Amino acid sequence: MRNDHPIIEAAAAGDTDRLAELLDADPESVNVRGWMDITPLIAATWRADSAPAVRLLLERGADPLAARTNGDTALHWAAGGEVAELLAEAAGPNGLAARYLFRQTPLHIAVENDRVEVVRAFLAAGADPAALDARGGTPLDMAGDPRVARLLVEAGAPHRTGGPGLPLHDAARRAASDEDWVPVVELLLERGADPGLRDPFGALPSDLTGPGELRERLVAMVEASGRPVELTLDEAAVSPQGRVAVHPDRPEALTTVFSGTVLVRWRLAPSIAPVEIIRVGGRRPVRGPYGGGAVLAFSDGDSVWSRDWADLRRTRELPLEALPDDMYGTPVPSPDGRYLVVPACECVRLIDLGRGEAVCEPAGFGDWSVVPRFSPDGTALAVGNSMQGTWWPTVLDVGDDGNLRKRYERTTGLPTGKCPEIVTDVAFTPDGRRFATWVRPDHGRRGPRGLVAVIWTRSGEPAWDLHLDDDVAPGQAASASLCFTPDGAWLAVGLDSGVVWLDAETGRAAGRDDTTGAVNALAARDGVGVLAATERGLRRVDPPARSA
Repeated sequence: MRNDHPIIEAAAAGDTDRLAELLDADPESVNVRGWMDITPLIAATWRADSAPAVRLLLERGADPLAARTNGDTALHWAAGGEVAELLAEAAGPNGLAARYLFRQTPLHIAVENDRVEVVRAFLAAGADPAALDARGGTPLDMAGDPRVARLLVEAGAPHRTGGPGLPLHDAARRAASDEDWVPVVELLLERGADPGLRDPFGALPSDLTGPGELRERLVAMVEASGRPVELTLDEAAVSPQGRVAVHPDRPEALTTVFSGTVLVRWRLAPSIAPVEIIRVGGRRPVRGPYGGGAVLAFSDGDSVWSRDWADLRRTRELPLEALPDDMYGTPVPSPDGRYLVVPACECVRLIDLGRGEAVCEPAGFGDWSVVPRFSPDGTALAVGNSMQGTWWPTVLDVGDDGNLRKRYERTTGLPTGKCPEIVTDVAFTPDGRRFATWVRPDHGRRGPRGLVAVIWTRSGEPAWDLHLDDDVAPGQAASASLCFTPDGAWLAVGLDSGVVWLDAETGRAAGRDDTTGAVNALAARDGVGVLAATERGLRRVDPPARSA
């Protein structure tokens, strides 16, 4: 261990005779620190998993709560039941609640590593099976061994938290190929887990467990509760909507729900209502729809495909060789549906959709973010860039031959904050004369929530800018979506707290609509107005009235 102190080396080897000899000679060295602040007790646990060595060190006064530089204690490294019992008894509640990387407790680590006897010992000593890590996960969310999962459920682990995990779904999925998970499913049901709850991909537990008696029981339980097994229009209508696109000619819209794996087609007149559900399938998040014309684009990060409004159920996948390396999953089709721009690290690739071939790939863009948007007439492409905490816009002309020619790259005279910034959205005015960018702080909230900067398309000169903070729009998240009204008079900014309306000419904050709840995306078209994809469904939002 990097030529550490002799007592640490002896502990790492589990050499109790040598440990005793060294401790007799120097009792104070029992808590000596080594590389990354490792202690003899941590070394005896991590490297040797030696109960005799751990017992000896504790008897000689080793601190069971001592942590290394990363925050890990000996408890986080316990691999055997006897060692875990010794450490848990010595460390007490504070030791069992100690946090390591991602705020994981010793129980999280033991579960993640399938250490059945360690989990048993920690639970018996009072470890909290409901403890949340930095990502909102409980130990049960990490269980990969059915024996561990049963121990946690029997100890009172919650079957649903505010985090991403759904233990019943996970157990049902595993039961499809491992019958040892069936008792875990049954135990979760006994403890009140809901078989009618859908996971982030729109699946019920019965959808994941495969055919058989368990699936039939799960389906019967859902039906007995009076709920449908199949996803209904009513359920889709009130589910969180991801993105939204508006039909270029008819009062129709398309949204995504359940991580983009389900499409919902809406009629917009005489009132907003869902009319069709299209299952995409799969268990990977899908981004899209992108585009405001007849063609819509989607991506799962590895592949890109398009759908036409004329037949939304039909997909056309682009050849992998047509896609750039280090692709960002935000493909944008041109308004006429002829081209598709796929951003990547420091470049954009323009693809001819008819041929499925790359036309050009200009470079010199951002690496943190590259956000392209076509102008409404398709003759210009604005790109919001971020690199090493700095943002800037680039505008390219789209030639008749499909080639992109750089008009300008604006790197000076831009409004900036005092922290690293990243561009996350770009939106053109209906006439294409200006475009807006949303620039937010990177690495969390430091300073304002974000910046709206409006730029003249032809010259690159800033038109106006406005920092949005709690005085304009209270909330937490720094991400936002932008959309101009069809008449170009207002700019809507969709936030986690609702929609903020800005005067498109001056940038003056003119009103706020908090009734929508969190807004995930915005879209607009003449005759339709502005639509907001929210956590509560699809909403039409109206700008404030102009004062006389």
